[in-house]
Amino acid sequence: MSSFTQDERFSTANRPHPQNLPLFPEQRDELDLLEIVALLLRRKKTLIAATAGALALGVAVSMLLPQRWTSAAVLVAPESQQMRSIEQTLTELAVLDIKVDITPDTLLSDFMRYFDSRDLREKYLVNTTYFKDLVQDKHLDDAQRYRLIDSILDGNIMSHSSTQDKGADVKEYRYYELKYSAETPTAARDLLQGYINYVTEVVEKELQQKVTYQIDQVKNRATGQYNLDRQRAENARDVKLQRLGYALQIANSAGLKKPSWSNGTVIADDPDFSVTLGADGLQRKLEIEKSIADVNLLNADLQNRKLYLEKLNALKIDKMDVEPFKYLREPYQPVKKDKPKRALIAVLFGLAGLLGASGVILMNALVSDRRRRPDADA
Repeated sequence: MSSFTQDERFSTANRPHPQNLPLFPEQRDELDLLEIVALLLRRKKTLIAATAGALALGVAVSMLLPQRWTSAAVLVAPESQQMRSIEQTLTELAVLDIKVDITPDTLLSDFMRYFDSRDLREKYLVNTTYFKDLVQDKHLDDAQRYRLIDSILDGNIMSHSSTQDKGADVKEYRYYELKYSAETPTAARDLLQGYINYVTEVVEKELQQKVTYQIDQVKNRATGQYNLDRQRAENARDVKLQRLGYALQIANSAGLKKPSWSNGTVIADDPDFSVTLGADGLQRKLEIEKSIADVNLLNADLQNRKLYLEKLNALKIDKMDVEPFKYLREPYQPVKKDKPKRALIAVLFGLAGLLGASGVILMNALVSDRRRRPDADA
């Protein structure tokens, strides 16, 4: 037999279930955090399910996002070992007074100038296997192809100079850090190494053209100077022959056959038409002068210029194998990807799911609470 009275049974039957307790009692204007926590704990299955679903969605989204791996290399100016390949060429040029501005610093500067060229980056990219695989079977038009190239180049090829560093960590030497990003670690390393090699070849060709141009300039100047001096020497010889002819005529007219000093006679000779040699001497001298066909034979300066010109013409510059930098760190295969951060994305999605589900639960509780209020019924 029940020990409850009839009034007590009526009171118990009409007591609200804990889940139906008002979350925001009418007699209080402030929120009760304990009641909110209790409500969330009662709906923990819903929270767990929402969080797990959001985590799964985050993992799926991170799997669909393109991966990005970055390979890097650090370069400094070449040292004597890297300069050894062009030392012989530089020595040959210096011997012939050909000045070519080739120093370790200029080589590194030229390399970085070409490395940062967008045109070179695009020319290199479109010829790589990596890019050809990306566009294979996609049938892209010119605009779509350009957008794809632009998206790859934008932020995927970077360079950083020590001159951009600030603060106490600034290096005492100049260096450059190069980076190349791709969808796989192997592709990132191969693209960076390939682009470094590609730019090195461009620097070699540019240096070859620079040296060849400088040699041609010196050769043209030396040839012009030699031809001018030779013409001057030929003109001087012609004038000398003409004067000897006039002197011979004067000597014959004066009856001077032998040198005038042979019989002790002193003659005030004319510097323009010397007759002191006598007709016989002048005739012989004239024959000798006419027999000299090449004015170089008796002109040491012309012979030296001719020798210099022959050395310039014989100068052959082979293909220059240039190393315009020295590696402090060679391109490597990255072991850690830059993005997407799957764990972080999953955590953020899970947190968003937890917060979203909590908000929905609290909102539903608030709506139910307002519906149960007497004034709401009225």
